[in-house]
Amino acid sequence: FVRQAAVYREMGIKNHAFILALVNPELKGVNPFSPHLTFEQMGAIAIECRINPWYFSREVARVPVQGSKDAVSLDASRGNIALFWCFFNHITIILIQIRQTGKSVSTDVLMTLLMNILCQNTNINLLTKDDILRRSNIVRLKDIALELPRYLRQGTKADANNGEEVTIESLGNKYNTHVPQSSAKRALNMGRGLTSPIFHVDEAPFQANISLALPAALAATGAAIDAAKKAGTPYGNILTTTAGKKDDRDGRFVFELVSDAAVWTEAFFDAQDRVQLEKMVLGATRSREGVPRRAIINATFNHQQLGKTDEWLAEKLAESLQKGEDANRDYFNMWTS
Repeated sequence: FVRQAAVYREMGIKNHAFILALVNPELKGVNPFSPHLTFEQMGAIAIECRINPWYFSREVARVPVQGSKDAVSLDASRGNIALFWCFFNHITIILIQIRQTGKSVSTDVLMTLLMNILCQNTNINLLTKDDILRRSNIVRLKDIALELPRYLRQGTKADANNGEEVTIESLGNKYNTHVPQSSAKRALNMGRGLTSPIFHVDEAPFQANISLALPAALAATGAAIDAAKKAGTPYGNILTTTAGKKDDRDGRFVFELVSDAAVWTEAFFDAQDRVQLEKMVLGATRSREGVPRRAIINATFNHQQLGKTDEWLAEKLAESLQKGEDANRDYFNMWTS
């Protein structure tokens, strides 16, 4: 996080140090995982997490690593920071990253924060490509929650223990997962039923009938978002994906969303407030006849922008055995046709 703040400064961003924010100075140097914390310190850490998502993502969140018993801190990559920034400023983000760069991890960390600390009596919906990804997502969420300091974990034995949902009954929160419907009518009905203030879509270009389900779902979230605005509680839409196919109906639908969206720039960090930020985003969107401008950001990052070397990319590409258009989509952010 310190290095990333320095990178932002070198990029000419005036508001470059926000990711290092600490509201309560008494927490400076305090390890949230120390076994010697006082009750007062535990309470102060919980409050800091509630009012300062950067403290949570920087100091508290831990991500399990396959093949290791030790979890690691969240990487302060440009993609991860962009996702958190857009969500807490209520700007819809389409986060596109190449394979094996953890595009879903930052969303999982965000959902862990929402489910365990920020939200109450809230439904969160995930629409993902298939049942395998759905179950993998549930496992990741549960594992990340288990890495929280014990005094921040809100889960109990009363919570759901299956591969389709996560509940925090003590706070009234529920994380629901859904998969695409092959029938157009079912896709529309499913979309209309996704009423919640927080909505995440993963791998949208590869979902059957996403061009029907997504507009219906976004319309359904309207009332829930209005209620969240009035209550001052979290709300927002997130799309995470790798690049898709432009000659496929659903892939083309998502590609047009991406093409219309404002291209991500860290210059957004210097917006005076959320109103100015929304004006900056709308001013950078593509104007098409008959299509209203939407405050959506296209945050596409290649391996170098995420801190990976060319050697790393060559190694991952060789390991995957992919070539041609498959490799172009998965490792070069190229929308193919």
